[in-house]
Amino acid sequence: MNNHDYFNDENYTGNHLHVDKWKYEFTPYIEAIAWVRKDSSMDLFFNDFADKEFQALFSDKEYYYNELMGVFLGNVKTNQKVFKMFRNWVNGVLYPFRKRAK
Repeated sequence: MNNHDYFNDENYTGNHLHVDKWKYEFTPYIEAIAWVRKDSSMDLFFNDFADKEFQALFSDKEYYYNELMGVFLGNVKTNQKVFKMFRNWVNGVLYPFRKRAK
């Protein structure tokens, strides 16, 4: 999704939710931000890139990427769904990428 009108500041309330992912005390703490839209849904963004190569994967035309907010991961309606979406993304995309990069 690369629709800049959708991500216009006017569509957000300013409220946000910090979404985390960690397995146990020795795994890195990973965080995303879910920005609340005026329709009460939330847009989830990840902007904690450890390296430029991974960031480059998401800065093409297929994904919406904003330097301040990061890469758009999806839109959800509830807090529970935003946490589930982020944890699934970390396990399915971020961790496998980091394992390949080593």
